[in-house]
Amino acid sequence: MAEALISAVLDQLVPFLAEQLSLVTDAENEFRSFTSTLEAIGAVLKDADRKQVQDASVKRWLDQLKDVSYDMDAVLDEWNTKLGEEESEAEAQEEGKKAEKAILLKKLVCCFLPSSSSHSNPIKQVGVRYHVASRIKELNERLDRIAIEKKRYKFVENPIAIEHVQRETTSFKDISEVCGRDVEKQIVIDKLLCESNKAQKGFEVIPIVGMGGIGKTTLAQFVYNDDVVINHFNPRIWVCASDPFDVVMVAKAIAQALKVGDANVIAHWTFQTLLGRIDEAIDGKKFFLVVDDVWTDDHRKWEPLEEALRKGGLGSRILVTTRKTEVAEMMRAKSNMITLAGLSEEVCWTIFSRLAFSNGDKRDEELEQIGRQIVQKCKGLPLAAKTLGSLMSFKEPTREDWNYVLKSELWELKKFEEEVFIPLMLSYYDLPPLEKRCFLFCSYFPKDHSIRRDDLIQLWLSQGYLSSKRNYWEQGLVCFRNLAKRSLFQDFVAVNNGDIWRCKMHDIVHDFALFLTENEFCNMKLNGEEIEINKKARHYTLLLENQAQLPSQVYPKKNLRALFVQNMCSSPLSFESLSNSTSSIKTLTLSGCELTHVPENIDKLIYLRYLNLSNNTKLSILPETLCNLVNLQTLKLDRCSHIRRLPKGIGKLASLRHLHLSGTTNLEGNPKSLRELTNLQTLDWFQLAPDEKEAMTLQDLNQLNSLRGSISICDIGKVEDASEAEKAQLKNKEHLDALSLRFGESGDKQATALLEVLQPHPNLKSLQIYAYFGTTAFPSWMISLVNLKSLVLLSCHGCEVLPPFGKLQSLESLVMVLMVKLERVGGEFLGIESHAHTTISFPKLKRLRFEGLENWKEWEGSREDSSLTPIMPCLSSLEIEYCDKLEALPNFLRKTPLKNLSIRYCQILEKKRLEYVNVEEVVKILTSESGDGGENAETWRHEERLV
Repeated sequence: MAEALISAVLDQLVPFLAEQLSLVTDAENEFRSFTSTLEAIGAVLKDADRKQVQDASVKRWLDQLKDVSYDMDAVLDEWNTKLGEEESEAEAQEEGKKAEKAILLKKLVCCFLPSSSSHSNPIKQVGVRYHVASRIKELNERLDRIAIEKKRYKFVENPIAIEHVQRETTSFKDISEVCGRDVEKQIVIDKLLCESNKAQKGFEVIPIVGMGGIGKTTLAQFVYNDDVVINHFNPRIWVCASDPFDVVMVAKAIAQALKVGDANVIAHWTFQTLLGRIDEAIDGKKFFLVVDDVWTDDHRKWEPLEEALRKGGLGSRILVTTRKTEVAEMMRAKSNMITLAGLSEEVCWTIFSRLAFSNGDKRDEELEQIGRQIVQKCKGLPLAAKTLGSLMSFKEPTREDWNYVLKSELWELKKFEEEVFIPLMLSYYDLPPLEKRCFLFCSYFPKDHSIRRDDLIQLWLSQGYLSSKRNYWEQGLVCFRNLAKRSLFQDFVAVNNGDIWRCKMHDIVHDFALFLTENEFCNMKLNGEEIEINKKARHYTLLLENQAQLPSQVYPKKNLRALFVQNMCSSPLSFESLSNSTSSIKTLTLSGCELTHVPENIDKLIYLRYLNLSNNTKLSILPETLCNLVNLQTLKLDRCSHIRRLPKGIGKLASLRHLHLSGTTNLEGNPKSLRELTNLQTLDWFQLAPDEKEAMTLQDLNQLNSLRGSISICDIGKVEDASEAEKAQLKNKEHLDALSLRFGESGDKQATALLEVLQPHPNLKSLQIYAYFGTTAFPSWMISLVNLKSLVLLSCHGCEVLPPFGKLQSLESLVMVLMVKLERVGGEFLGIESHAHTTISFPKLKRLRFEGLENWKEWEGSREDSSLTPIMPCLSSLEIEYCDKLEALPNFLRKTPLKNLSIRYCQILEKKRLEYVNVEEVVKILTSESGDGGENAETWRHEERLV
């Protein structure tokens, strides 16, 4: 809350006082006074934050303090922006030569101090100087009044630490099994699979009812992903309803899950169209629908959707999770209702102790006794047990630290409706200031939003929470991991290389964040009706429905810092008025808003650091004025498929660190000026163009050695000279994790030569080779990729022989799709050298997938499988699809620890599949007839993924 914000302002003021204060002579004393007073107030904020929960007057005092802090942040923003503008002007005048910092700073001072030798407008100089000085003076006066009022509350002092070193912990654990719910899980599954005595066509509803944090959603997830359920229902659908219940949004989510159309098209269908398409999609099919977190007990809202689902096949089921028994009554399913009670203390202790002692700490008897007393306060809530267990893993294993949590005065609070808020509050207060403010910013997301880790870090950066002068990316990663370890995030999704890249927040954790940020964040739906929004808020998240537009209350706000708009209307969003009147905004998310253009006056949003225009498929052009946004750090244009060109002056965006272009499939190249951004860290889509004068070439990539994350290089086949491609020097880009090489049109010899010179750094974890026409896909550098975990070969139609991929010692996932010339996979694929008995072939491979190899007939193992060399000792998943001519599998597969075997659309092989594996050890076997609800369907979709 306040402590997190004040800490952020102090983080900016301290270096400012050290480096630049002497330049603003008239305001020097004012800046020093403000900083000193703020530090003194900061010493009592821990106590004030606790007391405001019960004392409204303390809350009002803190709100005033936050207002002053936000305003000081704006003053510092203005100063830094002016500095950035001066640097840009100097670079332009010097034609790329670096001007001395002292000269730049001297020019900046001239804007504040009048000089008879200055040729610029003296009225403007005096005006700017007076404006800044008067703002600092006014802020000081306000802060002094706040400091005087502080004395009446008699707060306990506890000085703010800029940051403190936390206890070293192991990787976070996401509890992956349902603890203590075996009986309830089986009851739910029995109800799902039981054929009703009523021979009626349609569905039955099974409600799971229980208080918040009791584990309703977790139980539903494990039932939904149970193998028996997967094989029994087709399709399976999961949607989250939340409060307020919006039947149109639920219908759209169901339609998207059923894949009845493109997501962007579905978003603008009328309600009747949605119901009609759902009706058609489930006609006669035994579906399983989970509707999570239902609040409404108004049957009129549920009835239209209920009717559309009536055509489902006999045995269809709807599983509903809710906190209200009235919902079960409304759905006429009270007889099927499962009431979820709290877990036993022993089960809660199991959850708690797994996390609390996850660092290998010894469980001495005294600590366990204290821990069990803490667990008693969980009152059977698994979310509380997880939160407190995660909290204790950050504490030293001492009696003092554990007793501090057990005897906290927070347990005595009576204010909270949600009992789990107190454990969350304990966890929140234990966070250092940086992690507090980063956690609170998650109020910015809509409930149940899928949060991408890298996007979250860029959002934190845009708000000034991370230091852009230090290694902010590592700072952000550590912050994300710590919040995850504390169970403040959940539902983690990992990429092939094992890194967590996406997560969600439990709805109660999201409610808790909104509770803490009341009057700072406003998160609401607008349906076109007149509605009052929180005018005090500085961060808005607005879902627009029923032709609603941005409310007029947002336009005049000079203190707006962040705006997230979800436009579910059929009409495009217009934000000219926003750019006309709101200059303070730092973060703007307009993804999927049906934008047709970006206004020319976009450059009035001079403090903008993060601009998300992704998924606007009608957007075709960006104005050159966008290049005047000197503070812009992140520009997201993912899946803006109609954009053909980027602004030529994009190289002027000196602060730009992240340019997201994935899915801009009509882009005709990257502007030449982009190569000037040598600090660019994200460039995920690099399109080669025939016009080398206007667009970047592979050689221009040589200057961008700060790139990290992933990059797709497209139309490599257009490069005629391999020596030119070699100048890209991909081997110098040590921070790249994932590389996609997309060749396109090229001959086999040319493709082979190009692949050979595009050597990446050995740190690479994921590689995709796409539309490659060489006869083999194993350049000499491949074996040097000692960290490579994922390899995908897609549409490599020239490949006749698979190279010795078995030599890749770190490879965990290997996928090969659409290789029409491949007829035989020989023993060389395993990479086993003759007379070598110590090497393991594919030592870490867990997943192997072949798809669309239409001429593949033969798969040999090692010589008669008599080799002593272990082969694929970690293989758990084998998938073979659309390989009609393949006749047999190699014998070595019998010795692999397979858990999932999928042989689909393989006419010959499907009949023999059980001959080659230990059926007793295989958990899941899928065939062409198996119903998996489309959840795991990957066929023909590999080209849409970035590795």
